[in-house]
Amino acid sequence: MSLTVKLLLFISLNLWCYFLYSCALPVVQNSLLVISYDAFRMEYLRRNITPFLNNLRAEGVSAPYMRNVFPTKTFPNHHSIATGLFPGTHGVTANSVFDLKSGQVLGYGNQLFHYNEAILPIWTLNEIRGQHSGCMMWPGSDFSYSGVNCTYVQAYNKTITWDERVDRAISWLRNPEKPANLIMMYFEDPDSHGHIYGPDSKVIRDLIVQLDNLTKSIHVKLKTFNLTDHVNVIHLSDHGMLGVSSPYFIDLREFVANNSCDFHGTSPVLQVVPKTGKFDQVYQSLKRGAESNKHFKVYSNADLLPRWNFNNSQRSGPITALADPGYAFQDMFEAADYYAKKYNIPKTPTYQYGIHGYDNKDLPDMYSMFMAKGPDFQERKLLEPFDTVDLYSLFVKILNLPDAPPTNGSLVNVADALRSSLPRSPQKDPKVSAAIVARS
Repeated sequence: MSLTVKLLLFISLNLWCYFLYSCALPVVQNSLLVISYDAFRMEYLRRNITPFLNNLRAEGVSAPYMRNVFPTKTFPNHHSIATGLFPGTHGVTANSVFDLKSGQVLGYGNQLFHYNEAILPIWTLNEIRGQHSGCMMWPGSDFSYSGVNCTYVQAYNKTITWDERVDRAISWLRNPEKPANLIMMYFEDPDSHGHIYGPDSKVIRDLIVQLDNLTKSIHVKLKTFNLTDHVNVIHLSDHGMLGVSSPYFIDLREFVANNSCDFHGTSPVLQVVPKTGKFDQVYQSLKRGAESNKHFKVYSNADLLPRWNFNNSQRSGPITALADPGYAFQDMFEAADYYAKKYNIPKTPTYQYGIHGYDNKDLPDMYSMFMAKGPDFQERKLLEPFDTVDLYSLFVKILNLPDAPPTNGSLVNVADALRSSLPRSPQKDPKVSAAIVARS
């Protein structure tokens, strides 16, 4: 029996269990609050403007950094955190993708997050096990999976203030009838301002200070409601940010014949889709362009680096262009025009915009943040760097969710974060991705 069939049987059985568990008495245990600050790069913690975060990091569990998934974009990384799977498996290969099967461009929506129906995000598994999940604007959480929704969910709405989001999430934890034992909370900053003003701007410096204050406020509120002894808190980010100026924008259209292909996505990773019968022409033209320009690389799906775990015949490529760190593509010309008009940003050769999406290896500015504190976490514990796909196993352990589905991560890599001695789970199996993707 293939792993895909096993997963489908797993879901069918668990949907039946869902109805049985929903009638059972809740198990008293500690809860989990996961908080993501979009594009909070590790270097921000070394600017001497985040006293609370730095103290939290020192007192609890932390890692020098987390290895995020490629591309280092928001939706792929948040869905990998939520599922424990690589983008090539869960199908969210970019914030916006051209789906070769449907012939449609998929932005944020149900289709983007439902490439593979045999996948259970952590909040869905928690619900199936008879407990209550709350998702505050976490990407992909406002859709049902296997027909199951979060008990509490707020779709992305930037008009809701940070404090209102926190207060609502805490009310879910404190609900007397259906208390949430899992909260996934997302904040769009410093990413949203980082793109416009760049990671080294005063705007971002002030935002980092505000986020440090927000973090303090969250923990003060947890203490006020006597939740600190019962709620484990994880602070993380999905990726970092890098500054890029206009002299380093590369127009890929200069290397290909007019109307021979379409470009999708945003810098520094573009999905290139040749017109029918034009693959060889476009691919070779871009390869020659990369050799002459020397600041970007071009891959067919067959050439994608295996360590990226990104290859997906339906939602990657068939040609992928990746700019070198510090470079971007032609979409940034339009972005610069938009920022100039909407935010009165100067269009000068030295002005730096913020970009992320680069290779997730050996580029510290792309690394993710991780720190945790709570009753189930050790104190003053520094972990070795680990992969974001390992987090799913950590969530499962804290929430005491039996019979979790297979993932690309492993509890082994994060087990030392927890106080209790834990059984050693199997090491990650690189074949898991291919087995789950090969749907029958």
